[in-house]
Amino acid sequence: MIKLILISSLFLSFVASANNPLFWGADPSAIVAQDGRIFIYPTNDKKKWDDQKDWHVWSSSDLENWTDHGVIFDTTASKWGIDNAWAPDIAYKDGWYYFYYYFQNGKNIQGGIGVAKSQNPEGPFTEVHGKMLVKGHDPALFMDEDGTAYMYLQDKVHVLNPDMVTLKNQKAIDIKLDYRPTKFEAAYAFKRKGIYYFTIARDWNNLIYYTSDSPLGPFKYQGDFMRPYGGNNHHSIIEYEGNWIIFYHEWAPTESDKHNRRVRADYLHFNEDGTIKQVEITERGIWKKK
Repeated sequence: MIKLILISSLFLSFVASANNPLFWGADPSAIVAQDGRIFIYPTNDKKKWDDQKDWHVWSSSDLENWTDHGVIFDTTASKWGIDNAWAPDIAYKDGWYYFYYYFQNGKNIQGGIGVAKSQNPEGPFTEVHGKMLVKGHDPALFMDEDGTAYMYLQDKVHVLNPDMVTLKNQKAIDIKLDYRPTKFEAAYAFKRKGIYYFTIARDWNNLIYYTSDSPLGPFKYQGDFMRPYGGNNHHSIIEYEGNWIIFYHEWAPTESDKHNRRVRADYLHFNEDGTIKQVEITERGIWKKK
């Protein structure tokens, strides 16, 4: 069920109350904010992908009701991004939320990553540099326990300086995957019980993973943990109140909604040795566990 609620005399916010799928969007990047709410930063899928020019953010405090806070960043707020706004990621450090976004800037063009920041997870976000930070796409941010931030771009990584907006190494570091698929995208990294996990979508929609004792690799291939699902898949993984959750997307069920995708979520489970169990795709999705 979708309804409108008035949050001020100037702005309207959409609220979705449902199980899977959660809401329209793709490439969901999730973070647990400082106030305990989960925020999801997805690609704002349009029926015509050439109309991709902005990002929204959604939040929830109960895992079932999701609020759309509206546009948090777009081409009008960027001095270099003009078109094709795609998969972002988010990180938090020292009172600031850092939004890493990808503008392709047209068809068949290698775009790049920019960074904007805000003291509020719901934005609005302000562009830091007014120019591209680095070429590449689908940024995946990982913040280690020592405060060091890493930005993965496919099978390579940049270490960020403490300011979170400049690169410590201008040349990307190869993370030395011991198995490299022919086609892959949508990298995401996280850490659990001292193990670093690096995950990607093989052949665009089969999620596979690697493990290492270092965020820089080398990474050892461990197999897949989510079988092919939809036309492509792009995910993020977070720990929330002691449970692990994977956010991902599905493709719209009808031809009339072609190019539209919808965000979903399910619980992620591990074996005692740290290997990841196959994701069970459910309609129940996630809920506030007692």
